[in-house]
Amino acid sequence: MQHALLIVNPQSRNGQSEALNEAIDLLRSSGIEVDVCVSESASQMASRIADYHQQDGVVIVAGGDGTISSALESVYENQQSLAILPMGTANDLARSLGVPQDIVEAAQIIVDDKREQINLAKVNGKYFVNVAHVGLGVDVTHELTSETKKYFGVFAYLGAFISVFKRNKSFRVDIKADDWGCSVRAIHLAIGNGRYYGGGNIVDDDSTLLDGQLNLFCLKPQRWWQLLLLGANLRSGNLRTAERVICKTAKKISIKTSKPRQLHADGEFKTDTPAEFEVIPKAIEVIVGDMPLPNIKKD
Repeated sequence: MQHALLIVNPQSRNGQSEALNEAIDLLRSSGIEVDVCVSESASQMASRIADYHQQDGVVIVAGGDGTISSALESVYENQQSLAILPMGTANDLARSLGVPQDIVEAAQIIVDDKREQINLAKVNGKYFVNVAHVGLGVDVTHELTSETKKYFGVFAYLGAFISVFKRNKSFRVDIKADDWGCSVRAIHLAIGNGRYYGGGNIVDDDSTLLDGQLNLFCLKPQRWWQLLLLGANLRSGNLRTAERVICKTAKKISIKTSKPRQLHADGEFKTDTPAEFEVIPKAIEVIVGDMPLPNIKKD
């Protein structure tokens, strides 16, 4: 690598300018020419990525999961190589890639230049890399504010979850995953491409960004104490043996709700139901650290 286009989300930059400057200095002192661009919008970011034609170059996105998600379409369609400096609250893609949460340590990962071809997911033609949600996950996103995330970090997700669960109502959803299907009442449905979501929760204990699969889990209606008991399983991704939970792995998934419902992915609104999902294996070349592997199951 000889050159990098570093795209910075100015909203994510607050409070981390010193560390970001240190990371840029590390990249430059390692022989990488860095062109820094502060992007004010998703369209501006996409335009800069499309116009980037440096040979042996890489696009570095400095921001949170939402910022990175906004860059995915342009990165994929222009076949750019991607690296990240995690500057968000959850930084779930960084976790899935084995990239440290510390910005300077993440810059060293870029210098080390270990690369993998990772999966990308699409829902109704929109790209995402971590997880898409219907139900509780969307309500949690609405409940979160930039202030709560700033002051409470990943614990803001827990507070928002408790708040929305008290008023959440179930909905009927028809699910088709490859050649399997069912119709069920649910309070939450998630479809993951990556390994992590919501500040370090695991989608499925077998999930990675290298497996070429989508992982679905659907929570049936249950009382608060049942969901509380499920908390450790949600954190670890060990849901296949849990009661009142449906888990499926597939390459294509479709969902249809009785009424259109918002669907969020990577912390951003993407589309409404009904929704068609597919996975694109080995879609993007990304600079990675020590990527987490599936949990080892004991006999």
